[in-house]
Amino acid sequence: MNLRVSLIGLAFSIVATGSWAGGTAVLEAGTGANRISTTVEFNDGNMRMGTAMPGFDGYMVMTETGIYMVTGMGGRPMVLDLGAMMSMMGGMAGDMMQSQGINLNSGIGQFIEMNDADRDERVAGIPGQVYNLTYTNDSGNAQTEEVVLGRDATLRELTETLATWSRMMAVYLSVDLGEYQGAMDDVLQYGDGILRLGSGYRLVSLDDAAPDPGRFVLPAAPQQMPSWTP
Repeated sequence: MNLRVSLIGLAFSIVATGSWAGGTAVLEAGTGANRISTTVEFNDGNMRMGTAMPGFDGYMVMTETGIYMVTGMGGRPMVLDLGAMMSMMGGMAGDMMQSQGINLNSGIGQFIEMNDADRDERVAGIPGQVYNLTYTNDSGNAQTEEVVLGRDATLRELTETLATWSRMMAVYLSVDLGEYQGAMDDVLQYGDGILRLGSGYRLVSLDDAAPDPGRFVLPAAPQQMPSWTP
């Protein structure tokens, strides 16, 4: 499942407030031919994530017990426990994820400053405030992009759900998100979540209707992974 780098721009750590209400978000990430659309359903800490990709009919599910990849084999559902699989693969798991374009920190390193651009922008029907965000990128160079932050209870729940997913994946991959999470904590003093980040990430829609709980139920028991031999 190829989740491009910018998709994870929402995966940051904040403190959840209020009750869980649930919803469904459609996100667009990447640019040009690499732009992809991802649907995220969430409720009560559970998440189902599906990305529209040619030739792939699968999705990811996060529950309190872990993160699972669901796909089909021979017309029957197959469920893989990502935590067990990555633990068995060791350091090779991180290399594999990087090769598929998955980067949990989205290239944002250290927060430098954020200045009010003195204009508003409505994204996915949610009013937002535009800021100029300056941060260090993967190469250690300062970079400035527009970021639109909104205040909305469902947006905050989406943010926290993706933050939980990001933390769990970081544990699986032995990735340190300390600096990135610190930078996003600084950014999120100004809003409940990111509506747009430059031209590489945008929230397309956000529905506050709670998904059916059955959407988070695994269709089969997780497969036992065979011993991994490099």
